[in-house]
Amino acid sequence: MSESPAPSPSPSDPTRPVPSGALGTLRTIQMVSGMVGIGALMLSAVRILVDPAAPMPSWPAVAVVLVVLVGSAVLVRRVGYTVPALPQGLPRENAETTSLRYFTSTTILRTAFAEAPVLVAFAVSFVFTPHTWVTLLIALPGGLALFWLHGWPSPRTAAAVEAGLEAEGAESYLSEALGFRAG
Repeated sequence: MSESPAPSPSPSDPTRPVPSGALGTLRTIQMVSGMVGIGALMLSAVRILVDPAAPMPSWPAVAVVLVVLVGSAVLVRRVGYTVPALPQGLPRENAETTSLRYFTSTTILRTAFAEAPVLVAFAVSFVFTPHTWVTLLIALPGGLALFWLHGWPSPRTAAAVEAGLEAEGAESYLSEALGFRAG
């Protein structure tokens, strides 16, 4: 009795899920956003490990970090979701492609704005005396909150970008292309 070779899984095999195009696109954007966003955490951890001393920072150092944190929050809202409206009559495939391109670029922009306070706090920790990483403890919670609310691709961020793309009445199909809404 000879054994027959095991059948190779086919794309229609229910035991082997095949990611849809929407899921693949969303995962790619999430991975890029996450890689950019994780930089703030890694930088903070290295700074703390290299110099574990933690004197209280000077008031000017704290002021710089707070101003950058507030400035980043304002920029995320004012610039991070700004996209041009799609023209009327754009074919669905072109609208999806254009919408995904704008969503990806604005997601990376919002992630960079969210990470900026931590990068500035890192620099401040060396520039102002006393040299302390406590400024990172001021910037990190705010930066992470900005990242989670605005940098991480979600149905809420997609809807905000979609509103700009559809400002003149054209359909963007962004939420459907990302798998947030059934097409």
